[in-house]
Amino acid sequence: MALSANAIVSLADVKAYMRITSSSTDSLLETLIDAASTRIESYCDRNFIEQEYREFYNTNGQRRLRLRHFPVSQVTRLSTGSKQAFTVGGSISSDLRATVEVQDNKVVLDRYTSNGTNTTSNIAFGSYKTASAIVDEINTKTGFTATLVANCLAEDLFRVGGVNCNTAPQSFYFPDQDDTGYRLHEDRATIEFVDQSDYAFFGTGTDQGPRFPITFAGVEVEYKAGYENIAAIPNDLKEAAKMLVQYMFESSAKDPSLTSESIGSYTYSRGTDPLMTEGGISMLLSPYVDRKS
Repeated sequence: MALSANAIVSLADVKAYMRITSSSTDSLLETLIDAASTRIESYCDRNFIEQEYREFYNTNGQRRLRLRHFPVSQVTRLSTGSKQAFTVGGSISSDLRATVEVQDNKVVLDRYTSNGTNTTSNIAFGSYKTASAIVDEINTKTGFTATLVANCLAEDLFRVGGVNCNTAPQSFYFPDQDDTGYRLHEDRATIEFVDQSDYAFFGTGTDQGPRFPITFAGVEVEYKAGYENIAAIPNDLKEAAKMLVQYMFESSAKDPSLTSESIGSYTYSRGTDPLMTEGGISMLLSPYVDRKS
């Protein structure tokens, strides 16, 4: 079997660390590497292998925005603003409810007729890539009517929970301002706006650019973050993964009902979670824990 995409250490590195030369346990070790990698990601509350992200952020007028994933390798878009894309209304007054929801990858229409019959329609962004295409598709659904105001990419639509458009038409928006200059701090995963008067790096001016708007999920950022591949993973992070794999490998060969073992006069406890104890693995991981506040 192949390692999962989120694996942070290679099979070869684990076998060298554990001094295993046979291939008889390769399948088990790969399973344990995947499990250890996922466990470490959960403990650190972050992904380590590079991925692409499209995220919407709440901002309250601050000058700096911290992205959820790091280190950041590329930002392809930063957009703010709020422009109306289309409106949706109910077309059958006797319907009990006609709701529209914008999810991460689709628009969902839920209709309840006068006798309570429910019909759900999913309009996937993969098939309907623009607001215009979505409006056209909505207009084919019984009980709904839509009007395009401004076209945009479907994936740029602000995410909205289900709203009833049968009592009054509902509007759906997208961020349309993506021409403001910004500065990215890759290692800290922070973004700051800059403007023409910002010459701090040249010895004049101020480093305080425009503030982010006060908005709920109104700032959209598309970016790549994480380490490019296993080879780029820091050595201490790999070391923690190898130690955890070894612990799980050795534990799998022992009686799970045992809580302690004795060798002569020496007794030691078993079953203690190595990530929950001071030192060792947890100490190696401490620089990588994302402590969100």
